[in-house]
Amino acid sequence: MGTIWTQNIKGNNEAKYKQIASAAEAAINSGELLANSKLPPQRQLADKLGVTIGTITRAYALLEQRGYVYAKIGAGTFVKATQSVSLNQQANFATCQQPLTDQINLLSDAMNQLAKSPLRLTQLMEYHAEPLDEHKLTFSQWLVRRGIEQSPQQLVFSHGAQQGIFAVLNGLCVAGDTLFCESNSYPGIHVAAEQLGIKVVPISLTADGLELIELEEKLSLFQPKALYLTPNNQNPTCIQYSAEQRQALLELSQAHQVVIIEDDVNYCLPHERSRPLWSMDQEATPIAKQSVIYISSLSKLFCGGLRQGFLLVPQRFIRIIKQAIYSQCWMVSPLNTELACILIENKAFMGDREQQIAKRQQQCIAMGERLGLKQNWRGLNGWLQLKLPLKAHHVVTALAQQGVLIRNGDDFNNHDNHIRLSIGGCGDDAIFLQQLQKIESCINELSQSAYSVV
Repeated sequence: MGTIWTQNIKGNNEAKYKQIASAAEAAINSGELLANSKLPPQRQLADKLGVTIGTITRAYALLEQRGYVYAKIGAGTFVKATQSVSLNQQANFATCQQPLTDQINLLSDAMNQLAKSPLRLTQLMEYHAEPLDEHKLTFSQWLVRRGIEQSPQQLVFSHGAQQGIFAVLNGLCVAGDTLFCESNSYPGIHVAAEQLGIKVVPISLTADGLELIELEEKLSLFQPKALYLTPNNQNPTCIQYSAEQRQALLELSQAHQVVIIEDDVNYCLPHERSRPLWSMDQEATPIAKQSVIYISSLSKLFCGGLRQGFLLVPQRFIRIIKQAIYSQCWMVSPLNTELACILIENKAFMGDREQQIAKRQQQCIAMGERLGLKQNWRGLNGWLQLKLPLKAHHVVTALAQQGVLIRNGDDFNNHDNHIRLSIGGCGDDAIFLQQLQKIESCINELSQSAYSVV
């Protein structure tokens, strides 16, 4: 069995015991190491790989911590029977999420690290009316590394970005107030506004962002309290607002005293990112008049189940937004935030996922070109317009019957025959490509059939 692993631990700067554990995990997930099979004796594997017995001991211990194996005293170490060979065998093109690669191992290691610190756990298990200073500092430093300048005092944590959105609306608005948003927009903003009795007025989108003439006219007419935007990677259209558009929006928000809610939860590849409105507002606007609230989370960066949201808030709004969050949960879990801090400080936080996402993007773009479709891609999402007479709902329905899920543009209040594809819902590249081929074949076949014109 050692021969399986020796191919995977050369030319890697990671600690040897971690390389050995990762190679064993890959063998288990691929089925090369079967359930209940025994791992090689530690001395035998150490001799085979040219490492110390201590290195193998640490590798086996790490495998056990991650739930892949179990040890029997006097008998050896065995692969767990309950360990799934593949954690995600079906591609889901409907949900925007990161591909599941090494997140389980990273989270398992973070939880194990925390479990070994009883004094820290004792502190985290207590009530804390305010986030811990070290948590705010860790997130602040991480954001600086991502090119977003701020101070720890401007950070507010939430249980996911959706709670952050609700808290901002709850703090800024009262029932009957008006909120502007993009005409094709994230459905969660409508759910939150409806719950709070806030009227939503849509603003049309252009290739550069909002239709500014329409926006200015409606600002005078409706006098909204806030404007909800996704300028870095608009969901679902993948539009990125131009620099001129951002500057115009800041000027209009100041002139009409409107708060901009900048939702930056949607992931972008590093070369796709643009400067947030938050940064422009912080640099150009006096502190007393700053009007951009920045919302994001780790959901689209790491995994949705972590529920670690964060807001950057101008000083004049911090009290009312904190109060709105406390009214919902009294405090944001410091245990959750501690895990998030351990993860974002790990240099392997993104692993190789960005290269994987970039490759998948190109595969999808090539598919769209073969089909002759108008398309726009950014980060994890693609926005494709089908050619009439083929209808989007025909494709969505036909693919669902084949077990492939995609989004209809209607889900985002867009009725121009679009579909949205999200490329992260599968950890296996081979399975992803198979499912992508199903999508292409389905569109081709329906385009050539009578069904599309019935």
